[in-house]
Amino acid sequence: MVKWIYTDSPEEQNESVTSKRNFYIGGSELNKIFEDFYKGDIIQNIFEKLCYIDTSHGVQPDWATFGHQAEEIIRDYVNRKFGRNYRPAVSINEAKQSRTNVDGYDKNAEEPLWECKTYSGKENIEKYMKQITYYMLRNNLDSCLLTTLSKDVLDKKGKKIRNITIEELTDEELEKRLKFHVIKFEDMKKLAEQIDNITEEYSKLYNYIANSHLMKKYIDDYKAMMFTQNSMVETFMDSFK
Repeated sequence: MVKWIYTDSPEEQNESVTSKRNFYIGGSELNKIFEDFYKGDIIQNIFEKLCYIDTSHGVQPDWATFGHQAEEIIRDYVNRKFGRNYRPAVSINEAKQSRTNVDGYDKNAEEPLWECKTYSGKENIEKYMKQITYYMLRNNLDSCLLTTLSKDVLDKKGKKIRNITIEELTDEELEKRLKFHVIKFEDMKKLAEQIDNITEEYSKLYNYIANSHLMKKYIDDYKAMMFTQNSMVETFMDSFK
């Protein structure tokens, strides 16, 4: 059974929102998992996941900060424009070892799932299809409203001169910039089958390695190496402060 937790309401959150990042399979990992299976690097992928160390210290890069701030503004606009009640949410599917962090969920909406993406240059929604299909698959949803925003500010000749700022994202500007795409699960069944198969194989490999006494020493050594490497990078960066 899928349980939704709304992440914009502190009283409804619990540790499942952020805990066990090195266990659950998230939607943003799908492209890398597919790529590493194809290249034969899936064992390395699993080792890195098992040995995940958060080195961000809560600090986000500028592009991520813009994306999150823009998402809030766009969600509010979309809710008003279409009469929706999308709220950021996370769901856990223990049986499938999945956690899906979605930009918006409204069980009563025609498209219950909402995803927001900002981009620069030419729009390419195909790169989001694995993630969106995974969200629909694991949560038994039949459609998603994908909303995209171009960050590019162009001159009169159509050449990019800068990125748009958060302060410029007015309703009038959003009306001109936003594009809306309805993604139907019915149209993504072949991809959904591929995702289901590959994540099942990934989960089997992950749990074999994670629970193998033979692999424990290798995992511990890899963790130690990653920790030492990250410490060296932090020390180096601190020297410039």
